[in-house]
Amino acid sequence: MTRTKNFALGETYDGILSDLVREGRFETETEAVKAGLRMLADHEMRVQSLRQAIGAADQEIASGLGQEYRSATDLLADVMADDDRR
Repeated sequence: MTRTKNFALGETYDGILSDLVREGRFETETEAVKAGLRMLADHEMRVQSLRQAIGAADQEIASGLGQEYRSATDLLADVMADDDRR
């Protein structure tokens, strides 16, 4: 069941929505808001995934599985080589 939401966006965001519809990017302001919410949900999922990866890396480091680098250049070279292998 769809519920109607009432909220004030302020002039800036109201203008953005109006422009998006007027320029034909979206047929309705509701479609534009839904697209924005999808992007926000996607962003939040990516942030959660990154937090999990950081937690896993922290655990590996705590377990002694980390690798120390002598310089930022050495680290960058390793990262670039790993990227090339993918």
